Amino acid sequence: MPSARAAKSTHAEAPKGLGASDALDPPEVPEPHGALDPPEVPEPHGALDPPEVPEPHGGPASQRVLRSQGKRTMRKLLDAAMEVFSQRGYHAARVDDIVKLARTSHGTFYLYFSNKEDLLHALVHEAGEVVIELDTALGPIDPGPEGWTALREWMERFSDAWLRYAPVLQAWTDLLVSDQELTAEAHAASTGVASTLARRIAEANPGPGIEPNAAAEAVIAMIDRFHYIRRFAEEPVDSQAVDTLTTMVHRAVFNGTGPPGSAALLTRRPNRKPVVTEGAPGPNRSARTKRSRKTS
Repeated sequence: MPSARAAKSTHAEAPKGLGASDALDPPEVPEPHGALDPPEVPEPHGALDPPEVPEPHGGPASQRVLRSQGKRTMRKLLDAAMEVFSQRGYHAARVDDIVKLARTSHGTFYLYFSNKEDLLHALVHEAGEVVIELDTALGPIDPGPEGWTALREWMERFSDAWLRYAPVLQAWTDLLVSDQELTAEAHAASTGVASTLARRIAEANPGPGIEPNAAAEAVIAMIDRFHYIRRFAEEPVDSQAVDTLTTMVHRAVFNGTGPPGSAALLTRRPNRKPVVTEGAPGPNRSARTKRSRKTS
């Protein structure tokens, strides 16, 4: 869960580029126990929700423990932001768009986040926690069917995380140059998964010509780019696609046989006769040519 940034002032300016209705001065926003609309007021004795919901970076909210209603409200804002980022992009998105989709108010938004960038930091940290879970979830991969199944489960989790946080990843990438904190989080997340994958590849002894670190980075880049192309083409990343990615990686860097049953198919596969097209060289073609010359 992301912690509040100590260096951030509670008197953060409203995000630039917003409409007049967005330019609220955060210090004027009522404190959590002020005159908010009843549905947005935290329940006084509610139990805390599961820890997967991040704590806010915003000024007022960072000074209190969120109860059930507060966590639900912040979750609505985070989910709405991902939807708006997906439709409009991070830079074109406005706080007004987010609060309308979340069906809440600007005042409530500024109780949880100082501005749009602050909200993005919360989403990035949440995505980083998911990446850490991917890192710890990848166990040893053997070359047999059990190894393929284990890799398939990990690949599906990777795919689900990518699809959920795709708008955040895009915004994250756009701001890496200008935001040192985001750059540090991106570096930690990417190197963690790559290091674990490289270690698993090395354990599988892939043979000469495959350096584990380079192979791990190439695999992650392939998965990322595959999902990006499918998303751009508006094509689903379905079970067949995940199976294909898993089989390619399993066979390429883990000396794997592929999915269950494929090893038996490989051993029973009959020798195929070469296909000779019209006019193409093939077996006995020279003999046929000689016979045709004799008859002529």
